[in-house]
Amino acid sequence: MHGDRLEPQTCYYSRPMSLDVTPAELMIEPVMPRHPAPLRKATLWIMSIACGASAANIYYNQPLLGRFAEYFHSSPSTAGLVSTASQVGYGLGILLFVPLGDIVERRKVLLILIGACILFLLGAAIAPDIATLIVLQFLIGITSMNAQLLIPFAIDLTPIEDRGRTVGSLMAGLLSGVLLARTVSGFVGDWLGWRAMFAIAAAIMMAMGVVLHFTLPHRPPTMRMGYGKLMHSMFGLLRTQKALWSSSILSALSFGAFSAFWTTLSFLMADHFHRGATEAGLFGVIGIVGAMAAPLAGKLSDRKGAAFTVTIALVATIAAFMLIGWIVTIPSLIVGVLLLDMGVQSVQVAAQSHVMAILPEARNRMNTLYMVCRFGGGAAGSIIGAAAWTHVGWGGACTAAIVMLALAMGVHLVFESE
Repeated sequence: MHGDRLEPQTCYYSRPMSLDVTPAELMIEPVMPRHPAPLRKATLWIMSIACGASAANIYYNQPLLGRFAEYFHSSPSTAGLVSTASQVGYGLGILLFVPLGDIVERRKVLLILIGACILFLLGAAIAPDIATLIVLQFLIGITSMNAQLLIPFAIDLTPIEDRGRTVGSLMAGLLSGVLLARTVSGFVGDWLGWRAMFAIAAAIMMAMGVVLHFTLPHRPPTMRMGYGKLMHSMFGLLRTQKALWSSSILSALSFGAFSAFWTTLSFLMADHFHRGATEAGLFGVIGIVGAMAAPLAGKLSDRKGAAFTVTIALVATIAAFMLIGWIVTIPSLIVGVLLLDMGVQSVQVAAQSHVMAILPEARNRMNTLYMVCRFGGGAAGSIIGAAAWTHVGWGGACTAAIVMLALAMGVHLVFESE
């Protein structure tokens, strides 16, 4: 940081943007920089697995929503609140705890969150009613955002020339955990019961907590600042960073459509195909294939530009919902899931990369605000999808998703034209 104001950064659509924000507004009080010790490959693998295991906690419930409705004799819209609660909690957890990574030793924060998450998972395994389960899923979401602490932790331990490899490894672990969670929970739900899934998840987190305790190095915080002052500094970012808003809204709407699909898929499998949680969860494996194709978006972006890439991704996602809404067959769902995951992940890659490049001095807080908005959109999508299913059925859920994606396209085109 030099002078009275920060240097302008390049905006999402490769046009310069003036950042009307001062160092005083950011309230940054950095400590002296340190040279990180090399991050061992074994430690990187462990951190990648921990990212996936933590993120999986908020997705185990999605293939089981039909089971919850049947077990507790509740409506699909009420059962859908289980998924909504976990995503709202995840977003709130990011808002409350990710900024702490700048002022508190991260290893300590991680282990405390993991311990709390274990207790909430065990509580979910014995939940007596749907209301209790919804509350516990909210608390599980709050304490499952460890990946958002592990990623900057790993970057801090990695030399600059190796950070791309580090981020790629962590994101691969995170994405695999998100998608495989649905497959695992579907299988466990059918063969051992939904309660067993949360007990198993608690055991996984307990194992990860022990491993991380003995593996992660001690790293002092990078700033000296009070928590209230740290949180207040984000208001300045919200007030001044127009590009943050546009990218966040775009991502929230696309993720909302994504969540609407996964929230209602288990109901479709039971009602239309007379299949259980296992079959619904298997679509997570198919989703991995589509999501792993998202890096191709980077190459396309290099050749055609980020704005062009996002346009193609949104068109592909809208086409996916039109296909599965009009032709309700297993083959069409497979093709739709491939397009859906590829499109949504491509939008995510472009939008988050943009946000992380806007203001490097406030990267953790910018990412916090972006992720809160993204998961707020995911929670809203779950509510909308479940309500549409209850009142209109599968066609209504797909239509609601298409509307969200059309709004995302509108936001994208408006900000592209400026």
